[in-house]
Amino acid sequence: MINILQTSIYIIKTFNNLKKAPNAENIRLYVHSVYERTINLMIDNQLVALQIEGSPLSPISIILSIDESGLGALDIKRGDNVTIDGEIVKIGNNEFSLSNISETFDTILAGDYRPQLLADITISLIRNSNRCGFSSLVLSDKAPDDLSLSYAKNKLDEAEAICNLIKSNQATDKTAIHTKQEKLCDTLSNLIGVGTGLTPSGDDFITGILSTFAAFPDCFDSELVKCLRSEIYNKRDNTNEISRAFLDCALNGQYSKSVIDLYKSICSARIISPEQVSQETLTRLLNSFCKIGHTSGIDTLTGIFWSMKHISKIYNTYSG
Repeated sequence: MINILQTSIYIIKTFNNLKKAPNAENIRLYVHSVYERTINLMIDNQLVALQIEGSPLSPISIILSIDESGLGALDIKRGDNVTIDGEIVKIGNNEFSLSNISETFDTILAGDYRPQLLADITISLIRNSNRCGFSSLVLSDKAPDDLSLSYAKNKLDEAEAICNLIKSNQATDKTAIHTKQEKLCDTLSNLIGVGTGLTPSGDDFITGILSTFAAFPDCFDSELVKCLRSEIYNKRDNTNEISRAFLDCALNGQYSKSVIDLYKSICSARIISPEQVSQETLTRLLNSFCKIGHTSGIDTLTGIFWSMKHISKIYNTYSG
């Protein structure tokens, strides 16, 4: 029996819902993909990630008490069947108990959060990360050499121009506002699938934007949020299955532990000035985001920063 060190309440609910499903015996459960540090399972169209000890915690994580070599020794292959017997998950000769989990964490982004410090602190973290990806698009005006980043820069420049047009009150009647709003949402959602890797930079950027909507619902125009969420949902098939799983999580209000910790550490009601955020806290946050993929964590931070700098400022212009 392999011990489970950590998982999310979201994943526990996923397995519980599966057991209650009227046609549970007809639902195929299988190994979706196998990597050096992660084995992805497909559980009733929900991706679940078996990860080695010390991995970053995402909404779909199950952290096992084994290292990289131990994961490889399980001899689990893509397409292997997965079965659930009560609280026991079985893959070949390997068993995991859902009733003996050392720690669970809540991935829902909710609470009494304040936005005042977020943009300044996220851009500071981005500058100190020394990572490429979408962060280069907010740190420099230079045209990127990379084709996907060049495309992304054009889209973000276009989106920023639309935001500025709305904020400058050049679009004042409701019809004009609605048209600009739809154009903004279409432009941003076209970043889905842009970039390389298991979770393209554009998807991580979009996840960051969605997190600001969840954390500060009163700071964004509700119609704009509804429009962008709809566009993201409709275009989420433009990326791969793994990245789509994280977009689906974000659309359902589920985020990684790093994102949750960021908002709790920076945006809680008791934090009213930058001086209250210690260097130790900033270092911890930066390290946690840098551990998420090569650029994924910093791309998410970039989406958070961009949303607070541009989209949140639209609200007071035409809300109501």
